[in-house]
Amino acid sequence: MKKRNMILALALGMILGGCGSRVDAGTGTAVKSGEETGIQNESDLNAENQGKSEAGTAGLEKGGEPADGSEEAAGNAGASDNGDESGGSSGGPSDSAGESSPNDTEKEQNKETAATEVTQGGPYGEISLRVPDGWKYETFPMDSEELVSGDYGIHFYPESAAEGFIELAYINFFGVCGTGLQEETVNLAGGPANIGTYDGHEYWDFISFREQNDGMVALAYSVEGWWEEYGDDVMAILDTLTFKPDVKEGGAYIFKNESEKLEIGLSFSLEKISPTGAVLVYSQFDGKAPTGELQDGADFVLGQYRDGKWEEVPVVVEGAYGFNSIAYMIPKEEVTKRELDWEWLYGQLPAGEYRIGKTVMDFRETADYDNYVIYAYFILN
Repeated sequence: MKKRNMILALALGMILGGCGSRVDAGTGTAVKSGEETGIQNESDLNAENQGKSEAGTAGLEKGGEPADGSEEAAGNAGASDNGDESGGSSGGPSDSAGESSPNDTEKEQNKETAATEVTQGGPYGEISLRVPDGWKYETFPMDSEELVSGDYGIHFYPESAAEGFIELAYINFFGVCGTGLQEETVNLAGGPANIGTYDGHEYWDFISFREQNDGMVALAYSVEGWWEEYGDDVMAILDTLTFKPDVKEGGAYIFKNESEKLEIGLSFSLEKISPTGAVLVYSQFDGKAPTGELQDGADFVLGQYRDGKWEEVPVVVEGAYGFNSIAYMIPKEEVTKRELDWEWLYGQLPAGEYRIGKTVMDFRETADYDNYVIYAYFILN
């Protein structure tokens, strides 16, 4: 069954912009995207200063003293265009210590605004946000089983944090309950969002985005140790969220009532959905419901939703075909997973809305059993 956890907390601050490399997946630390340019600018500046120094000290001996015996300071070596050794006050721009050159200022701006664009795709839309230098991030695709509550998304946290993180994820069904909850509505990432906090602590527990970011949820986990210092930064990072529901990839399981059979305490879902197959997931949540042993076979049927009704997907096998006669056990009060390949029978499925039907038997003894048909629904992009 899908994760139905509640949540913990966090918050964020200053708007982040600037340039950065695009990262589509994986784990990393946000890098200073202006660093390479800054190094190059510093090299050019040194070369320029060296050229000025050589031109302005053409009359100096190797020992560093003026050839005519005058006590000209090395920092005033910038001569005027007419060749006068005027001490630099009326010549070109001074590069004396303590003054910031334009390149120094540019490098400081790059340092302040450097951020990495982190992106994670999924079946409901593409998630991206900008993670600044000094923060770490991890990306999680659909069915990664490493997110606490979401379907797919991103974790981020300060590089110096010993524990804790913010989970920004797409959650198909998100709900809250319990006492001690306080909520407020704010404008975040270009649209409205609900901030929820339990028991009045300093950090929030969740932020549920709405309208163009509908389905996106931020959850805070074990952030107490660094929230006071970085809470405003968290809000600034979340404010850079972009959710693109039209940019979809992969498949996703969709819960419907037909995916549960209370008579036998069984739910049916799918993981790692692709055009050629999926992982079947049975969760037997009530050990007292079956009157015998639960089992299913190798047979299945695929349907596609078209024009307001369900139609069986045409098979690609020419001639007669059949399934192996075998019984797979579904243990009580356990989660059972099994890989299923449907390409041999249906080929590669195009994008669309589908369901797979399985017959589950509550077997007591030979000729004494009950059959139940259970469905798992899914989409493909």
